[in-house]
Amino acid sequence: MSNFFIYIAVTIGVAGLCNGGCPEVKLKENFSPDKYLGNWYEIQSQPSIFQTIKSCMSSSYKMVGDEIQVSSKGLDSSGSPATNTATLSIDPKNPAHMTTDFVPGISPPYDIVDTDYDTFSCIHSCVSIMGMKTEFVFIYSRNRTLNPESVKHCRSIFESYGIDTSGLVDVVQTNCHDHSDL
Repeated sequence: MSNFFIYIAVTIGVAGLCNGGCPEVKLKENFSPDKYLGNWYEIQSQPSIFQTIKSCMSSSYKMVGDEIQVSSKGLDSSGSPATNTATLSIDPKNPAHMTTDFVPGISPPYDIVDTDYDTFSCIHSCVSIMGMKTEFVFIYSRNRTLNPESVKHCRSIFESYGIDTSGLVDVVQTNCHDHSDL
């Protein structure tokens, strides 16, 4: 069975596919990948079996050729250090739309809905196949904390497109160590 079909089967069972297509979301206008590079911390996300890092997640974004390499580190569900690396392929027609290899065998989107580059980033990802969709949203910060106004801002944007944010949970970013040894 191909990785794609394994992904769909697991997603149906775990993430709970919903009927319908992906919403058409407006992406960050005039997005600058260069300004987006650097460190980001995951503040809120929807739980996913595809994400092995469960707390203290920090990611470093750096340009490698014409793609962005994302190196993430943090702690897994048992509190042990965990890392992963992924690549974001930038759409030359709209750089706020990227595809990723986070899930082997498919290229889910990584869409920057909004960011101010210095404080917050609102990320949307949705895959729709045969009238079924799986959708994830993420809120990132340049620091391990994010002011409630920025969190509310991202949630409001998602909700304006009919995206359910009730599944978003805080990602633990306390009692984190640098993990520079990972």
